[in-house]
Amino acid sequence: MLYRDAKSRIVRTGLPLFLIAAVLTLTQGFAAAQQPAKVLRVGIFGNLQNPRDGILNAFRQGLSELSYIEGQNIILDPRFIRRENFNSIAADLVRQQVDVIVAGSYPAVIAAMKATKTIPIVMIIPGDPVLTGFVTSLERPGGNVTGVSGLTPELGGKWLELVKETVPSTKRVAVFWNREAENYFPIWKSVEQAAHALAVDLQWLEVRISTDTRRKFRSAVWDRPDAFIVLPSYVRNMMQEVAEGALKNRLPGIFWRTDFNLDDMGGLMAYGANRREQSRRAAYVVDKILKGAKPANLPVELPKSFELVINLKIAKEIGITVPSRVLAWADKVIK
Repeated sequence: MLYRDAKSRIVRTGLPLFLIAAVLTLTQGFAAAQQPAKVLRVGIFGNLQNPRDGILNAFRQGLSELSYIEGQNIILDPRFIRRENFNSIAADLVRQQVDVIVAGSYPAVIAAMKATKTIPIVMIIPGDPVLTGFVTSLERPGGNVTGVSGLTPELGGKWLELVKETVPSTKRVAVFWNREAENYFPIWKSVEQAAHALAVDLQWLEVRISTDTRRKFRSAVWDRPDAFIVLPSYVRNMMQEVAEGALKNRLPGIFWRTDFNLDDMGGLMAYGANRREQSRRAAYVVDKILKGAKPANLPVELPKSFELVINLKIAKEIGITVPSRVLAWADKVIK
């Protein structure tokens, strides 16, 4: 058998040409197999890192279900930061050339969008990403942002219904709200509609800053409400301060986030989207992106799982007997 070498000389060999081709193909394939697979990198920031909440662990669980092994085929880069540092952290993640950014709050999404128009951003937020301009539509986001949303406007009415079911004598309810949060996920209309249907009067108390909460709570107590609702807010420590005031004044109420520790905080009830499940689902969105899907074409997921938490220890302290039918609805009962 004859073949030409690199200098076009005729060389005689005993191997057939097809065997030579096969050897070369196998050699090239073996060499390719020796190349290490790329280790994917995911940056994470914005209200996901508190180990007590279990939110980040739920994200890790989702990745594990999809055969990702941290440190082997994926690296997570969670940043423990204050809100005012979001812009610098987002910029640093972009410099690190992460494959995906997971943003767990509105300010985090805003910072990530400012930092990059190309790196995919997976948001885990409580409200409406269309209203805030993060995406064009839930079905077709249209940019480099997609993810999981956690609130629906109807939740406001559900909170009031739960208060009325728990304390049937309720006629007046204080509603703590924050304008910035209402701009991102308006809840007030569903609260008003439910109040009209349930014949309940509402006392609206806008809280602007953290130090404003206690003053507004004292104002609420002065008007003698039967219960209260805490709507979504960006006011730091608002839930804790309301819970402390409610316990002191033996006032029942409901909070919007179930991942806060009602046992330590002293709250009676909480109802909302299961944030741990949201975080777990976000891992599936990340997986699709890492496998080539474009955020622009990945629909934003709406909450599929809600949970009700009831603290019977607080109920006893404030003199409330939670009806058995409400307890039957609870996903978690603190005794």
